[in-house]
Amino acid sequence: MEIVVNEWLLEYLRPDAQKSDRITAIQFLNALVQKCDKMVIKRNSPFADKLCCYMYRFGWDDCSRKRFSDLHKRVFLDPDETIIADESDIKELPKEIADKTPGDDRYLVELWYSKQDRIVLTTDTKLKDKLKDVPGLKICLLQEFLKEYAV
Repeated sequence: MEIVVNEWLLEYLRPDAQKSDRITAIQFLNALVQKCDKMVIKRNSPFADKLCCYMYRFGWDDCSRKRFSDLHKRVFLDPDETIIADESDIKELPKEIADKTPGDDRYLVELWYSKQDRIVLTTDTKLKDKLKDVPGLKICLLQEFLKEYAV
């Protein structure tokens, strides 16, 4: 399975995040490895930018430095765990989908649209609601997804 993730994963791994959120993020990552599924990210995206930023911003905390460093290795150095899409891999969204998609989430929907058997995993209920009528688009809310995925 190919899972498009956004910045919730990074936010949940911050040292100042709620402990339950950090546990959720780690459960997701462990299940991803166990099931041999892949994360999908866009090379030049808010996710990639924030990951690099957080590696430095939270480097003062040993646990966070290790978490973000490990995630960086998974994302950018391990093709068995992550698919990195470049701009040339992205298909343009049809107008009816683009019009419904909030600007800051557009890259997530583009990643799905470029290969439609992917799942967009988010914590954003508004995004799911806005795009609920798009045929074939699989947007899953994190907590619902993890009930079956990380067991």
